[in-house]
Amino acid sequence: MSQPASDMTQPARQGLTRATFMKGIFAGGVGTALASCGFGSNQGAATGKAGREIVIGASLPMTGTASADGLGLSRGIEMAIEELNAAGGIAGRKVRSEILDAKDFAPDTMVNNFKRLVTEKNVDVIVGGYQRTSGPEIDVVANAGVLYYHTNTHETDAKQVRSDPNRYWGIFQHCPTEVWYGRDLPGFLTRIEETGVWKPRDHTLAVIKGNDQYTTGISAALQEVIEKSGWKLALVEQVTIPTTEWGPVLAKLRAANPDAIWVTDYLAPDEANFMKQFAQQPIQSLVHLQYGPSNPQFRQLAGTAGDGVTWATTIPLLQDDIGNAFAQKFQKKYNETVSGTAATTYDAVNIYAKSVESAGGPDDRKKIAAATKSMTFRGVCGSRYFGFDPDQTARPYPGYTKDSAKGMPLGYYQIQNGKSVLVDPSPFSVAKFQLPAWMKA
Repeated sequence: MSQPASDMTQPARQGLTRATFMKGIFAGGVGTALASCGFGSNQGAATGKAGREIVIGASLPMTGTASADGLGLSRGIEMAIEELNAAGGIAGRKVRSEILDAKDFAPDTMVNNFKRLVTEKNVDVIVGGYQRTSGPEIDVVANAGVLYYHTNTHETDAKQVRSDPNRYWGIFQHCPTEVWYGRDLPGFLTRIEETGVWKPRDHTLAVIKGNDQYTTGISAALQEVIEKSGWKLALVEQVTIPTTEWGPVLAKLRAANPDAIWVTDYLAPDEANFMKQFAQQPIQSLVHLQYGPSNPQFRQLAGTAGDGVTWATTIPLLQDDIGNAFAQKFQKKYNETVSGTAATTYDAVNIYAKSVESAGGPDDRKKIAAATKSMTFRGVCGSRYFGFDPDQTARPYPGYTKDSAKGMPLGYYQIQNGKSVLVDPSPFSVAKFQLPAWMKA
């Protein structure tokens, strides 16, 4: 998963208004767009030129183990559509959504949902969000000639599009793929070491991986680069997710005593239980968790046991004026701390909206896709540029490109005093890494 950071530190918004945001979104041409517009399911009152409604579809986990993610993802769509309709719609057309329940991402459910979206619901575009076992839905979308903006974070999806760009012209992965989590992690640990705050003993890393496409992919990417990084593996252990009983794994970790631990199980309840059980008998290891802490549910479940952990996302909700303004709007609308997942779909809807505006309307989908590929989009999660490669997948900053105006920052966060703060990379970081309390004892 690659969803953005939540629990934002929210300084006062400076010089940013909704009118300013909307002007940035709908400015002519295909240059950099300042994205901050909103969404809603079957709602809005666009008053622009007459025409059919634009239908935005999504298959999201509204029930099941990832339902907290589904709620955040649906709210991102809701906010985007509400704001778009309040500003006159997309190219003067009212916008509404059709959301189907992905439940626990069973492959047949996923494929059936996508088929329903393109045949029964007649959607113009599908946004995400993620599918745990992605791939088959890409052919459903390609066969229907529907646009698809997703954050599956799967290198296999990028390879599929790269294999036949003419067939998959409308598929865009608006975040870097999961391989960058593994490729970049040793560099992050080294950058922490260089601050002098943390001094690893042996430069050893333990990896606790899951049993699905995503977690095995990111751990494999790490193993491909670790030998040349100055780090070495102390332990690689596989678990079946979801899981909440970590006793056997923790026993092996305590025996290995690595400098750092990376848990790739991305479910917030699983990782919260890991930290609570780890805290009962902690060892002198940094703990880096995958994705789960981006969800407020993690902090609710882990409590103070979550303080000190680090985590990363290839699609961070930046803690700058743009990201903080979105976080404040989310807080005002839902009376809750912003869900990192909401920023994902919020940006996805606005990438599509900007592309439709550039193409002159919603009907010529290949023209819309061409607009997406040629533009640089600046959203609440950073910049996207889809022209790096025929796979139409965003690339990370600074791991792939040193141009922060085109690459999405691979954001590293640490939970400090119950809040996630961005500690890497520069110049996007807003706080410094702190040694966890369990390592000071």
